[in-house]
Amino acid sequence: MSDSLSKNRAPSDAVPSRAAARDGAGAAPTPMVLAEDVHKSFGSTQVLRGIDLAVAPGEVFCLVGPSGSGKSTFLRCINHLEKIDAGRLWVDGDLVGYRQRGEKLYELRDREVAAKRRDIGMVFQRFNLFPHMTALENVMEAPVQVRRQPRAQAAERARALLERVGLADRMGNYPAQLSGGQQQRVAIARALAMDPKLMLFDEPTSALDPELVGEVLDVMRQLAQDGMTMIVVTHEMGFAREVGDALVFMDGGVVVESGHPRDVLTNPQHERTQAFLSKVL
Repeated sequence: MSDSLSKNRAPSDAVPSRAAARDGAGAAPTPMVLAEDVHKSFGSTQVLRGIDLAVAPGEVFCLVGPSGSGKSTFLRCINHLEKIDAGRLWVDGDLVGYRQRGEKLYELRDREVAAKRRDIGMVFQRFNLFPHMTALENVMEAPVQVRRQPRAQAAERARALLERVGLADRMGNYPAQLSGGQQQRVAIARALAMDPKLMLFDEPTSALDPELVGEVLDVMRQLAQDGMTMIVVTHEMGFAREVGDALVFMDGGVVVESGHPRDVLTNPQHERTQAFLSKVL
């Protein structure tokens, strides 16, 4: 039975049911994210070569590794910004990008993918704010345009979120009037405005000056304390050690080592992990 997914037609192989995404006979909660043998290539370059991992609800899951190891690509596969070539991905028990009917999979339409993506917040390296909108308007935009919230309701929620990320005094500022750290905090508030069940962070501090990193990490720490499920691609090992519940070291498109962040960072078992950490710690 082939596990490959065609980009042009729906695969016809059998797939696990929603119950199969659970750990055990229903005793444990459905993983928020479950990956089984995920592959992804760009042309002849294999970027992901069989990723298996599970992220529990409320967990802060950190992905670390060298550039080109596949971390960001895997993150983009979770919300179907990239289509996987083989394997399976579930978010909260639902297949990513596909629907199961009987023993067959059918690729979702773009509109259906977009609808499911609303439940997944993503914060990129670059802030991608609308330059012609104030911080408040940036945070309001998606709830108004996508969820059709009344503007007054969206504005009230946006104000609360900007206050939550420490920008109560910057609501009327345009992105060009904000520091990089402030812009990234607006981007986090914008993602939270859609009330996501899962937050993805793709190296959210890598584009910031060193003195601005802390203010973004502080917001992420608060989200962790509030119970938000988070997958964080990061080079901030201190954050991973302090806040993370699980850590995966990736290299060459595979999971090399995984465990509790303190265990992996303090006593890595694989020589590749040891070599990488010796350069970044």
